[in-house]
Amino acid sequence: MNISQLTTPLLAPALTSILAPAADPILASHDKAATEQPNVGPRVDYPEGAAGSTAVSSTAADAEVARSYAKTLAAGVDKTLGRPPLVDVPQQSTLGRWRSQLNSAFQSPSFLAWAKQQNINTGYLKVNPSRGEISGYVGSSIKTFSLTDDSGWSDISRTLLSISKVFAPEPGQEFVYPFYGRDGQVPLNLVAQFYGEPTPSTSAQVTTRVRQLIGNPSFELPDWYVPARSDEALSIHQQALGDDADRHALITALRSQAGDASVRVDLEAVRLPIDPRSSLFASEQRSEMTVAQMLTLQGNRVPVNAKEAGETAQALSFDLAHRAPGVESGGVKQWDIKLGRTLLRKRQGLVDEWKRQQLIQVSDTQAGLGAGSLLSLLFNALPQTTQKMIGDNPAWVMDQLIRSPKALALGDDIQTLLKSIKTPTSAIESVNAALVHELDPSADKSRFNVAGYDLYHKDNVGLPPDVIVKRFVAYLETKVGVVLAPLVARLLLAAVAPEFLVKNIPFGIVFGSAAWMNFCISVMRIELQVPGATANMTYNQVMDYGAVPSVSFEGESELLAAMHDSILAWGFANRMTGNSSKFTVATDELERIRKASIKQQTEILWAHEVLKTLPITREALALEEIKRVFPDIDPTLKVLQDREVRHTPLSLLDIYMSGPIKVDKWKSLDEKNFPYSKIKSRIGELKPDINKVFSEAFLEFRKTHESAWAIQFKYLFSLLPIADREKISQSDVSFFEVSRPFLNGFPSVLDVLTTKVFWPREPTDQELKELKGTQGLMMKVVGSEGEVSAYSVLPFEGRIVKEHTVPGSQAGFNDSSYFSDAGKGYVPGSLHVYNPFGTLNEDRDPPDLAGEMPGSYFSKKTNALAQAAGRFAGQVYEDLKLKAAGVTEVEKGRAIDENLKGFFLSLVPFYDGVQDAIKGDVKGAVFNIGFDILGFALPAANAGRKASKAGKGMLTILKRGVFAGVGASVGYTDTVDIAKNLNKGAQAGYRDIKYLAGKGDEVLSRLRGHYKSYDVSKVYKEGDIVKGFFKSADDNLWRPTVAILKNGAWYAYNVITKTPFGVQAAQFGVISALES
Repeated sequence: MNISQLTTPLLAPALTSILAPAADPILASHDKAATEQPNVGPRVDYPEGAAGSTAVSSTAADAEVARSYAKTLAAGVDKTLGRPPLVDVPQQSTLGRWRSQLNSAFQSPSFLAWAKQQNINTGYLKVNPSRGEISGYVGSSIKTFSLTDDSGWSDISRTLLSISKVFAPEPGQEFVYPFYGRDGQVPLNLVAQFYGEPTPSTSAQVTTRVRQLIGNPSFELPDWYVPARSDEALSIHQQALGDDADRHALITALRSQAGDASVRVDLEAVRLPIDPRSSLFASEQRSEMTVAQMLTLQGNRVPVNAKEAGETAQALSFDLAHRAPGVESGGVKQWDIKLGRTLLRKRQGLVDEWKRQQLIQVSDTQAGLGAGSLLSLLFNALPQTTQKMIGDNPAWVMDQLIRSPKALALGDDIQTLLKSIKTPTSAIESVNAALVHELDPSADKSRFNVAGYDLYHKDNVGLPPDVIVKRFVAYLETKVGVVLAPLVARLLLAAVAPEFLVKNIPFGIVFGSAAWMNFCISVMRIELQVPGATANMTYNQVMDYGAVPSVSFEGESELLAAMHDSILAWGFANRMTGNSSKFTVATDELERIRKASIKQQTEILWAHEVLKTLPITREALALEEIKRVFPDIDPTLKVLQDREVRHTPLSLLDIYMSGPIKVDKWKSLDEKNFPYSKIKSRIGELKPDINKVFSEAFLEFRKTHESAWAIQFKYLFSLLPIADREKISQSDVSFFEVSRPFLNGFPSVLDVLTTKVFWPREPTDQELKELKGTQGLMMKVVGSEGEVSAYSVLPFEGRIVKEHTVPGSQAGFNDSSYFSDAGKGYVPGSLHVYNPFGTLNEDRDPPDLAGEMPGSYFSKKTNALAQAAGRFAGQVYEDLKLKAAGVTEVEKGRAIDENLKGFFLSLVPFYDGVQDAIKGDVKGAVFNIGFDILGFALPAANAGRKASKAGKGMLTILKRGVFAGVGASVGYTDTVDIAKNLNKGAQAGYRDIKYLAGKGDEVLSRLRGHYKSYDVSKVYKEGDIVKGFFKSADDNLWRPTVAILKNGAWYAYNVITKTPFGVQAAQFGVISALES
């Protein structure tokens, strides 16, 4: 297509979807920083849009670029310069205007603030748009930032990367910014990339191309380049930069309110300028607004104190739209648009006819599972090299399949048939919906029933997501065959269980844990706003978002919807409800489970904090007591001496810690600094026995820690398979300490010179202590019919492991987890000694009653077993007490305090786990921490701090969601199951049209976006966006929706991605108009 056609508005209605995330990042190599003066001016010039430059001037300027390019190309490349030659580029040309746009992006306040935070030298930047990467100097070395790291790059780079893609549109292409050279010059290679010029490889090709450009000074762009470089695209990106500037100003203003969390803030008094490029300026025509007005227009609550202002700023800083699936990659958006029977039947007829035509064209039709299906036909049309990648990278194969020419052609036909809105990604979404429906036509498909498989089946409790996915794939192999099963799994999981597709989920986050529940809630909160986004996010990114409370009114409803399935699955895994396959439960039962989850997490957080505490020393208690009575003296001064015996002077602290003070026995050698004669009359006011005080304090410390270890046992126990927990709840349970046998003896007098024979002897207490396994406890379970099973309870590793055989019946039991020497001291062939710990537990949990199931974590029997496990973990504290009590001198005490801390940490490997998490050692962190503390162990630097914040934030959010009485809070008045409708959040349907007639405005006001309600008396034009109700064809319910007018019809509109979607709304508007 000729460049002169660029001024024609060819852009698709939703070009903004090109501002989408790129493929997975791959590290790129980098050149050294350029030494010439960067070619970027001190100010940012807004590029002229279609209204600012005529087609004639733009065409003429592009012709100048073509002639300059030909001239530079003819001159050849001087390889000694090490960089491409420069081409003169007029400001009015297409490239010149986009270059100004690029300058604006790199000079935007959000990018500059991020670069400053990351300490990046902006004098040399390398951008690879297809990978979503930017590289630059941080200090003396190059650092690459990607969309999957935790730097915040993905939250500020959407517009910048989209503009950059115009300069490097092909995979692997990149460029260095700022451009070198003078203003009005661009490197030759970038001109070629921008206009899609092929690189000539021979002199003859160069000569031919130069003659062509001189004879006809214009560039022939590939067809798909043209819309992205049009005036309309330029205007959209210019508006996006304005929106970014407004967003950054709003976030900065909110963060500036930081201070005492209780301090009230008045955001009506804080005014901000509105960027004239932005959509807010276009709609409101105002040069400035208050922060409160801006938040209200967006559908967000206005913070009333500094804490809420900080939370709102954090929530607004996430750019979820950047994670949305794109035109080229990133999965697919799963829009929640259900088709009625008529449309489903029409679509299936079209798909069946398409398959029939394909089967006619294919001569070697394959037989077997899945043969002749839509998926099989599309898969077989892919190149062989792509097909072979299905086992290793099903996500990439899925991207290729649903974006293949045949798939896109079929998707386009489906859109035409259904009268769906056409966007850059809508054909992908249409064919994907047809694929999913064929693979699982069930109307009630969910994570509890995916093509007949329950992802949250009881047999999957305690398993990590990758193992559950492998089981799902194995199940699908029996349905569609081994080859297609991984791809089918990916398609179905993307549709109904996106939590399994999130990247970098740490080992140890398992189904049934509080961490998994919180993670799933965070995933669904994101998916309800931007379908398909979480497959392009990491666990860290999901949890970062999840830790921030919802700040919008619509978000409250989304939170309830997100919580429903996650809490239900957690309740089933923890034996608080009887059937995971039930998609809904009664509201009061759901509320009971929610409260139980909060109670569990509160206990875990308490245990987490407790196990970080160190015991108070005897010295510290003695100092505290002396200071209570004698606040003005220094009890550490060594000036006291026995009146009858000369010796090295002692301090009052030493004497007090040594036992009862005989007042008249001592004299001060320095009455001026330590007037003992004046204070001795008050010595009796001190507590007489500081050792007793210390023993009592340490006992309380130990009991508290034993309770924390007991909570850990309960948590680990709740992650065992349900069958194991059920059996244990109805069995006799006893604990045993595991010791190695004592094998030493006295040498025989008769045989000492000939053979090494030893007489047996009684071991000492110390020898027996050294033979005892202090790191683990054996749990023996005897069922009602005498069957025996054994479990290794390993508190310091954070595991309960079911043994395949009963260890006491065999030699060679692997005791490495029971001893700190990792099994090195075990003598092969010897039998271990098992000594009972505590008493036999013969209790039985009562039968489960619907609505009253206490759950494995809270059952009476679990609590009793946990107390025993806690007491066992507390045994190591005896040595800790000796260490704490041995501090007697301040000078030694300072050094010993460090030894005490180290000694304590060595006894409690939990701390090693905390350190591992902070250092980014995931394996070590999960192994040592013992329980994931709501997902606190994360695979990244600073993960410990971030995860702790995420865990506590999620607990706060969970407490805010209330299911009981939810009908009144979200406006449900119909006599329908409220819990069932929670899955639809703000999109829940209404049957009572009379209710909506009176409450419609209130319901619509909860939707995001600064859009007005539909006005029946107004004539709307193409592209207008309003809030209203549309009637769903599949269930005849009225749903509140933001809609856009396109081609004379109304379509649902996502205000975050700024994308219309779905079939046209046959009935749309306000209730007062729809009734008539």
